[in-house]
Amino acid sequence: MKKCKVLVSVVLTLALAACGSAGEQGPAGPEGKQGPQGLKGDAGSDGQPGSDGEGCYVVKKDADHGIVICPADGSSYVIYSPENLPKSNGLPNGQGGYLYCNAGYFGENCAACTCEHGTCNDGLNGSGECTCAAGYIGKNCDIENLLKYNSKIYKVVQIGEQIWMAENMATDTATDGSAVTCYANTNADPVFVENYGCLYTWADAMKICPTGWRLPEKSDFDDLLTYVENNRTSSSNFLALIAKSTAWTGHQNQGGDDFAFSALPAGRRGVDGNYSLFGTLTGFWSATYNAIGTANTLSISSNNSPTAITGTTDKSLAYSVRCVKQ
Repeated sequence: MKKCKVLVSVVLTLALAACGSAGEQGPAGPEGKQGPQGLKGDAGSDGQPGSDGEGCYVVKKDADHGIVICPADGSSYVIYSPENLPKSNGLPNGQGGYLYCNAGYFGENCAACTCEHGTCNDGLNGSGECTCAAGYIGKNCDIENLLKYNSKIYKVVQIGEQIWMAENMATDTATDGSAVTCYANTNADPVFVENYGCLYTWADAMKICPTGWRLPEKSDFDDLLTYVENNRTSSSNFLALIAKSTAWTGHQNQGGDDFAFSALPAGRRGVDGNYSLFGTLTGFWSATYNAIGTANTLSISSNNSPTAITGTTDKSLAYSVRCVKQ
């Protein structure tokens, strides 16, 4: 009986030991490795091509349809069979093109017109060329055809890509306000300056062109003569450049004045102070000069074979001046 009680006691003791309180939390385990990268998504679709100008254009949607887009008003709509539309926006035939250009835009890319004072040849088939309003000249119709300088108004004319004064300079004041000498052959014409402008030495000629204008280089005269030769309607460069005037000896009222350059025979003043060649010659200084005391000129002469040529002249002589736009 005593032995049995001991066994029961041992069992109870072991059971109580097994039901003791929980131990402390152990440390965290190491971080797991990064999982594999996911698959790439599908690429986005290309956007529609942008337009270079302003107007309605079409882009190809599929083999049988196109989408007309009008940026000006934000509208768009589907059309059929765009394959025969003109090339535009860098797309080949059949992929798109402008249907029309808004006013003020021209060409297959609907480029903006640049006419400031005039009308533009606009539209899908337009050239963009400007027709100037009265009083304006120039490629962009941005130059007035009259120039006021030192109380005198000078006519201005475009000849090819050049803008020239269409009258001889007639001032006794340089652009810096200093005085220059205006020579006038009043024996030939009492109102010589009014009709023919002044005659200047080369040194003074270099000082008198208004701001934005300059004394032409020989190359400017060369370009002028080339354009006149290629575009004149008169039988010679001489007749194409001279005014229709009784002042030209032997060619009274024969001037064609094809480009409104309106050259008049002002003659020249020599180193000795004497005037000569009135009625038969006009000469214009250039800024191009030589070390030997001469400068290049444009001479328009009715003597012998009437002609318009460039040459060289002593800087001390006095000739006429025409300025060219910078």
